[in-house]
Amino acid sequence: MKSFLLALIMCLPLTGFAQAKKPRTDLEKLNDCIAANTSSFTFNGNQPEGKAWQVLEDLFAQNQFVAWGEYHGSAKLSQLTALAMASANQQGYKTFCVETSPFVAAELKRIAAATNPADTLDKIFKAGYPGIGTFPFFRTKEDAEMLLAANKFGFDIWGIDQEFQMCFSYGMNQAYNAQSKKTKAAFKPVIDSLQARWWYPETKLLDSLKKVVRQPKFRALLDDIKISKEIYRNSDNEGRAALMKSNFFRYYDKAASPKVFFKMGSNHLAKGINLQTNQYDIGNAVYELAQRQGQKFANVYIMVRYTTEKDSVVDDLTSDNPDNPKVFSQLYAADRWVLVDIRSLRIRLKYDDSLTRDAYSVIEKYDYVLVSPEVLKN
Repeated sequence: MKSFLLALIMCLPLTGFAQAKKPRTDLEKLNDCIAANTSSFTFNGNQPEGKAWQVLEDLFAQNQFVAWGEYHGSAKLSQLTALAMASANQQGYKTFCVETSPFVAAELKRIAAATNPADTLDKIFKAGYPGIGTFPFFRTKEDAEMLLAANKFGFDIWGIDQEFQMCFSYGMNQAYNAQSKKTKAAFKPVIDSLQARWWYPETKLLDSLKKVVRQPKFRALLDDIKISKEIYRNSDNEGRAALMKSNFFRYYDKAASPKVFFKMGSNHLAKGINLQTNQYDIGNAVYELAQRQGQKFANVYIMVRYTTEKDSVVDDLTSDNPDNPKVFSQLYAADRWVLVDIRSLRIRLKYDDSLTRDAYSVIEKYDYVLVSPEVLKN
């Protein structure tokens, strides 16, 4: 009996200790991670200053593939990307992969070597569809800074996406105008018919034009327009993701294991299934490629809290249908960019539903979250 009581007394402190060590929730773990792994930088348009920028620069030394998963339409991000390309160049990066078609990427590389890329982009934008332009994501003087950096540091530009509808008209004209006077005269009715329905050109007319086009790049362009118009018609996200991967590996197989800097929409650069369209997208393909080669891949989820719509400021944090996890929107600071390293959380989460589904998704699929201070104009 005495032995039983003694054993019971000895167990009491252990029981009390176990009760005191209540398991931490996923939300508490995230808050701990944020407290320990958050840094920031300021940016006035010249040079970023702060620890977070150094963290981002160090990614180029630590990884073969670095991916910036952006929100589109930000002049500030274009400027930061141009500066990041200088850092990447110091670590042997010579490839810049963007969310355009191969044809547009070649055009951008040509424009990058022009006397004034900003003027050229502006002229092409104004000649395109009103308010939308011609090239996706390349239209402003800040976007031209990326092209200047690419030219300065000898970057190749890879475009791995579909041919965007906004570029159909421009592309068809480029293919037509590159032909001889005799061919152009004979095929004037064909190009006129194509341009009359430029947003969904007829396949038989595209094939007719392709038969007389001799330049490989324009033949490929016309094929890409055929593929892309069907992606648009069918909202074919699976086909688009497959096309991105096919185009990437076509570039990659011709290169010598290059280090690649990606700047694309965040949805495309997720590890695993992407955020919005439930596809194994290019981000996952490159992540697995890095694993296969014994290399590393780092991706950054870049988000903005405030946007303007019809002269009103919209706060994503208070939205009923937010674009970004609210737990990260709360980190917004008006005077600086806030960076969180969330890599350590993946093996610690218990999925106890203390976080929202979108928060779990970002943590699963990205290494870093970067919260922008800007108010984005839509």
